[in-house]
Amino acid sequence: MGRPRYFRRIFALFLAAAMAPAAAISVVYTALAGAALRGEAESRLDSQAAAFASAVSSLADSCSRDLAAVASDASVLAVLGRDGSDDPALTAMAFRRILSSFPRYAGPAEASVLSSDGSVALLLGDAPPDRDLAVYGSWGIFRSLASSALALAPRVAPLSDGSVGAFTIGVPIRGPDGSRLGYALADIRRSAVAEAAVASGLQGGASLVFPSGKVVFDQSDPSREGGFIDDVERATDSRRVSVARAVGAGGELTVFAEAPAGLYDGFGRSARMVAMAGLAGAAALAAALALRASASVTEPVLEMARSMRLVEDGDLSIRIKPSGDDELGDLARSFNAMTAEVDTLLKSEVERQELLREAELKALAAQMNPHFLHNTLASIKSLAKLGRSAEIAEVVSRLGKILRAGTGRRDGSSTVGDSLSFVRDYLSIEKVRFGERFSFDIDIADDLEDLPVPPLTLEPLAENALTHGLERKRGHGTLRITGRKDGDDAVIRFEDDGPGMEAKAMEDLSRSLEAAEPPAGDHGIGLLGTNRRMALEYGPGYGIRVYARGPSGGFVAELRIPSGGPG
Repeated sequence: MGRPRYFRRIFALFLAAAMAPAAAISVVYTALAGAALRGEAESRLDSQAAAFASAVSSLADSCSRDLAAVASDASVLAVLGRDGSDDPALTAMAFRRILSSFPRYAGPAEASVLSSDGSVALLLGDAPPDRDLAVYGSWGIFRSLASSALALAPRVAPLSDGSVGAFTIGVPIRGPDGSRLGYALADIRRSAVAEAAVASGLQGGASLVFPSGKVVFDQSDPSREGGFIDDVERATDSRRVSVARAVGAGGELTVFAEAPAGLYDGFGRSARMVAMAGLAGAAALAAALALRASASVTEPVLEMARSMRLVEDGDLSIRIKPSGDDELGDLARSFNAMTAEVDTLLKSEVERQELLREAELKALAAQMNPHFLHNTLASIKSLAKLGRSAEIAEVVSRLGKILRAGTGRRDGSSTVGDSLSFVRDYLSIEKVRFGERFSFDIDIADDLEDLPVPPLTLEPLAENALTHGLERKRGHGTLRITGRKDGDDAVIRFEDDGPGMEAKAMEDLSRSLEAAEPPAGDHGIGLLGTNRRMALEYGPGYGIRVYARGPSGGFVAELRIPSGGPG
C-alpha cells in the first residue's frame, strides 16, 4: 500500500508548486480589478446623480416660468377680480389659458388657480382638502407665498387624472394695485420626476428629498414617498450613495442616488471569475501533467470506481481484470469474488420470494372457490326445502356451468369478460332463490372485456354485495356493476343500496384494505382475500377500496387494477 500513498504525496506537491504562483497572481488581480471597477461605478453614479439633479432643477424652473405666465394672464386676473367669477365665458377662457401651459394628461404638471379668500377655484376635479384656504391658508405653500414671489413645497398626493404628484410650485397672483388676488399652483407629477431619473441613467434607488427631510420621490420603493429620509434604511457603505443638489423654482432639493443592490459585489464577482478562470486553466495544465505521470495508478482505481457504480445500479455481472500482482490486483480479485457471491445470494432470495408469492396466491384462490361453492349449495338447499324443482334444475344447470368453466382456470388467468359471465351466473342463481327481492345491472365498457385479471377476482365482490348488502335489506334492492378506464387504470364498481355498514366498521375495513391485510381465519375471505391477491399481483396502489353509497345507506366496493393487466 506504499505506492498509493507515495502517489498522493507527489501529486499534491506537484499541484501545490504549480498552483501557488497562479493563486497569488489571481488574488492581486482580483483586488486591483475590483477596485478599478468600483471606482468607475462610483464615478458614473456621481454623474448620474448630478444629471438627475439638473433635470429636476430644469423641470422646476420650466414649470415656474409657465406658472408665472398663467398668474399674469388677463383672463385669470379678471376671473379673480371682483366681478369676473360670475362670467362663465371669462372663466372658460381662463381655464383654457391654464390648460395651454399645463395639459391635463400630457404635461409634467397639473396647474390650478385659487382666490385669496377661497371663493374662486380654477382647478380640475374636486377641490382637495389641503387646498381649503379657510383651514390651510397659513400652512405649507400658502405660508411660504405670504412672503415670497415663488415657493416650493412637498405634496405627495393624487391628482385629478389619477396620477400622483411629488411636489408643488406656487406663485402669488397680484392685481394692478399690488394687492394679492390669489395663488397659481403647479403640482409636479411623479411620472415626470421618474422619467428624469431614468433619462439620467439611474436604475437603482434614486430619491428626491426636501430640506425638511420629506421624501417626495423614491425610485426603488414608492411606498416611502411622503415619509421622512430618517426613516429610510440605506446602504451602510457610504460609497454606494451619491448626493447632489437640485436648485430650482426658488427652492433646493437633495438627490440621493443609490447603486443597485449587489452592484459592487457583482464587480468583485466578475473580477474573481476572471481570476478563477485563469487559475482553472493553470490547474488543468498542472493536473494533466500530474495525471500523465500517475496513469499507471489512477486507471485501475477509476476502473474500480466505474465498476462500483454499475454494482450500485444493480449490475452484479460486472468483473474487473486484475492489473497485476500488486495491491490493486488483489483488490480487483476481491471485488470479483464479492460481486459473484452477492449475485448468487440475490438470485436465491428472489427465487425464494417468488415461490412464497406464488404459494400465497394459490392458497388464497383455494380459499375462494370452496367459499363460493358453499354459498351456492346453501341456495340449492333452500330451494329444495321449498319444493321448487324447476328453480333447482336451473340453479344446478348454472352451477354445473360455473364448475366446468372454473376447473380450467383455477391456476391460470381470466379476463374481465369471463369473470362477468361467472358473476351473471351467480347472481342469476341467487335471483332464483330471492325472487323479486333484488335486481342487478351490469354496465362494463367494451374495452375492458378482454382485460386479463386473476381468477376469482370479481365473483367475491358480487357475493359480498348480495350477502352483506341486499340480503339484509327489507324490500327490493338493486346491485349495479360498472366499469370504466381511469387514465392507465381500470376501475370496476359494485354498488348496492342495502343498509350499508356502520361508520366504525367501515373505517376498520378501509384501514385493513389499505394495508392489504390477509383474511384472518375464515373471516374476510371475500373483500380482504381478493384485495390481498390484487396487492400481491399488482403492487401498492391497486386493489379494493370501500365507500358509503350515501347518507341513506348503501355500500360501494371499488376495484382498481392496471388497464394493461398484470405486470
